[in-house]
Amino acid sequence: MGTTEHVVIVGGGTAGWLTAARLGAMANRQFDITLVESPSVPTVGVGEGTWPSMKATLQAIGLSERVLISECDASLKQGTLFHGWRTGAADDSYLHPFSLPPEYASKNIAEYWRRDGLRYPFHEVVTPQALIATTHKAPKTADTPDYAFALNYGYHVDAVKFAALLRQHSVSRFGVRHIEGHVAGVSSDSAGFLTSLELEGGDRLSGDFFVDCSGQKALLIGDHFKVPFESARHVLPNNRAVVAQVPYNEPNDEIHSCTQSSAQDCGWIWDIGLQSRRGVGYVHNADFISEAEATQTLRNYAEQSVGAKVAQDLACRTLNFEPGYRGTPWTHNCVAVGLSAGFIEPLEASALAMIEQAASFLVESFPVNRDLMGPASRAFNRKMESNWASIQEFLKLHYVLSDRDDTPYWQQACDETSISEGLSDKLALWQIRAPWHPDTPRIDELFPAASYQYVWLGMNGHLNGVIGSAGQGGKDHASSSADLDPILFKVRERALQLSRAMPGNRQLLNALRMNNPSATVTA
Repeated sequence: MGTTEHVVIVGGGTAGWLTAARLGAMANRQFDITLVESPSVPTVGVGEGTWPSMKATLQAIGLSERVLISECDASLKQGTLFHGWRTGAADDSYLHPFSLPPEYASKNIAEYWRRDGLRYPFHEVVTPQALIATTHKAPKTADTPDYAFALNYGYHVDAVKFAALLRQHSVSRFGVRHIEGHVAGVSSDSAGFLTSLELEGGDRLSGDFFVDCSGQKALLIGDHFKVPFESARHVLPNNRAVVAQVPYNEPNDEIHSCTQSSAQDCGWIWDIGLQSRRGVGYVHNADFISEAEATQTLRNYAEQSVGAKVAQDLACRTLNFEPGYRGTPWTHNCVAVGLSAGFIEPLEASALAMIEQAASFLVESFPVNRDLMGPASRAFNRKMESNWASIQEFLKLHYVLSDRDDTPYWQQACDETSISEGLSDKLALWQIRAPWHPDTPRIDELFPAASYQYVWLGMNGHLNGVIGSAGQGGKDHASSSADLDPILFKVRERALQLSRAMPGNRQLLNALRMNNPSATVTA
C-alpha cells in the first residue's frame, strides 16, 4: 500500500513554507515534513498582495495577525483601485473592493445600471468600503479581535519577511525539518514514483511524497517529470516586470488601503503600500518596450510622489516570466505548488491565492498511501485546470473591456479574438442581463459574480441604458430605479458611520504593533 510517512518539499519562499505550515498544522498528522531550499536563491521582496482568504489560512496555522503585521511590514488591503484602464483620462478610475453589493444573495443590483444607465459609479454607492478604502481608512479598529472586521480585507506583505515568518513558525511550532542545500539528482522506482533526492555533497533525502516549490526552475515537475508548460501568452502577453522599493517622504505618510493599478502605454504599474515603504512594479510586454524604457517609466511614476532625485536613485530590478501553467501539476507522488505550477501575471494578485488553493487541497485530500495518489492527483489537476482557466478569463476581462487603442500594446491586449469561448458567451449574455450567479455557478469559484460586476461596470463607465429589455436578469426588479433608493441609503449611512469610527490605515497598524511585543519592523 505504501504509507505516506515522509513528505519532502523542494524550495522555500512563500509557496514552500506556507505549504509546510498547512501540512504541519493538520490534525492527527502521521507523517514528518522536510523542506530543502537553496541558500542562494533570493525571494523577491517588493511587496505582495493577498486575497481575504489569507485570513482563514493564517488562522488555520495558528499564526497571530498582530505578529504578521509586526514581522512582515504588513498592511491591510481592501481591494484594487484601477486608474486609466478604460480610456486613460484623468478621471478614469474604479474600485474592485473585497465586499459584496447589498442583498447580493437574492438581488442583482448591477442590473439597474445595465438597464437604466444610472449615472453614479457602481462601486461608490453599493458598498461602504469605497469611501473607507479611498480615504486611507482601516477596515477595523484596534480593539477588534484578530481576523475579525467591519469590512473584509486581505494583506499587503513584504514577501521576504513573510517567508521568513512562515519558516520560523513551521519549524518551531510544527517541527518541520529545514535543510539548506542544492538538489543535484533525483531517484525514482520502476513505476516512476520519486524515492529520494541527492543533495550536493552526497547526502540523500528519502521521501514518500514530494512537493515542488522550486519556482520557475520547476526542478521536479519540469526537469525530472517533463510535464509540459502551457503558455498563456496568446491570451495575456505580459512577460516582464521592472520592480523597485519606494520610500515614504515622511514616516507618518498615509498608507494606501488598496493596491493601486495604473495603466501605462505598454502595461500597468502596481503600487503596494507597506508600513515602511511602497513596493512598485511595471508589468509589461517586452515586445513593445525596452527594459531601459520600462525602467524609466517606473522612475517617472515614482517621481510624482517622491521627487526626481529619489526616483532616479531607486534600485530597480527586472523580472522575466512566461505566463502559463503546468497542465498536470500533480503526477505520480509529486505535486507542484507556486511558480513551479504556473503564473499568469500579477494583476488581481492571484499568485498567493493559487498557493493557498493548492495547500488547502493537500490538507483536505492528503494521500495517506500510494493507492490514493491517483484519485487525489486527478481531482487536484481538474481543480487547478479550472482555476487557471478562471484566472485567465477574469484577467482578460480587464483588458478586453478597455476602450484604449492609443498604443500597439493596448491594441493587442484588447483584441477580442484572443478571448475564451466562456468569456465571449458572458459578454454576449451581459447585453440582456448584468453579471450574476449563473455566470459563476460553482461554490468554489475563484471570482464571484460580484467581482465581474465591479470590473464590468467599472470598465464600462456610465452605461447609457439603450440596450433595451430588462432580460432574465431584470425579472426580480421593479420598473423604476427609485426602488434602489432605500437600499443605497442604508449603504450610505453605513459608510458615514464607519468613516467616523474607523482609524486611518497607518494609525491602526501603529496601534497593533505597539500591542505586540515582538514588533521588529524597520525601514
